[in-house]
Amino acid sequence: MLYKRGMGLFSRIFGGGEKPPESRAPPAEPEPTLEAVIVLRRGMRVPAEDYLAQVIAEAFPAGLPAEVRRIGLSQPSWFKTEEIADSMAGDVASTFALKLTLGAYHHRRRVLTGPEGAPLMVVELYRE
Repeated sequence: MLYKRGMGLFSRIFGGGEKPPESRAPPAEPEPTLEAVIVLRRGMRVPAEDYLAQVIAEAFPAGLPAEVRRIGLSQPSWFKTEEIADSMAGDVASTFALKLTLGAYHHRRRVLTGPEGAPLMVVELYRE
């Protein structure tokens, strides 16, 4: 029989004694809020509203809340490496975080192809 420290003879015979500690889950962190979706289209023309809606519908099949800003940008010079793509997405995110007055934020980027085959980068901007 194993002896647990702090457990007396009567506790071992009749039960009782120390109760196992309650397992407590750490408090859930709040989910970051998606504030904006920025679509960079390769080329000189800024994407039109209907083009932007089509790209966003494909990128977010479940849809987006109405309050999420949808922004289209043209990107004449396209990235050649993943490092440059990360830098480009970070610059876009910091610019719009400042414009939207987000204190703490993070971003995520995806590279997609537009309906007509043009390369796109979708930058998702989240408030923390």
